[in-house]
Amino acid sequence: MTTTVKATYANGVLTPSEPLDLEEGEQVTVSIEEGLAVGSGLAGIAKRVEELHKSMPQDAWDSLPTDLARNKKHYLYGLPKEEDV
Repeated sequence: MTTTVKATYANGVLTPSEPLDLEEGEQVTVSIEEGLAVGSGLAGIAKRVEELHKSMPQDAWDSLPTDLARNKKHYLYGLPKEEDV
């Protein structure tokens, strides 16, 4: 069984934000996914974008359209593409 909960790390201890359905003394495996900390600003956002970029296969990036910003309305709403200038 897999359960996902948010937790806070302080003084060397992870404290879940909600009660867990576990027996006292039960051993579990914990996977850590760092979130954007409050006040992390642009550095935290840049780090997260970099992590997301690395998590996508290169061929997925290669298949994205190169005119995405210019023709966002086409890709979002199906409007005609703007011509190259």
